Amino acid sequence: MTIDNVVTWYEKNVNYKLTKTFLNFLVKTGIINYDVDLELLNLFLLDRYEDDFVKENNKFKIKKNRIPVIDKFKEEKKEATKKEKPVEQKSPVKELSVTTKKKSSGKRFKIENLGGSKLKLVKL
Repeated sequence: MTIDNVVTWYEKNVNYKLTKTFLNFLVKTGIINYDVDLELLNLFLLDRYEDDFVKENNKFKIKKNRIPVIDKFKEEKKEATKKEKPVEQKSPVKELSVTTKKKSSGKRFKIENLGGSKLKLVKL
């Protein structure tokens, strides 16, 4: 079964909608192939009780722990509709003639090795 056929089957028979993006993700991770085995996909996604799939309002029920993963791929990417804005180049900022310095506390320190893994901070 193709990915398009699986999406239409899930729209008609399951209480949750799948997207092509999610199915492409499953193909990329190696869970399914491009020629989708619907029985294997249903075992992976649909809720079961013993050997039968659970139905709710005459539609199959999807497992609760699969919903957050499917939601990550809910919206299909529309790269073709996005238009990139041209990058505006700004002139460099002129430096101020007056520079400000941070006040130095006048305190300096160094680290001495006391042997092994011990260090000591020494004021100069």
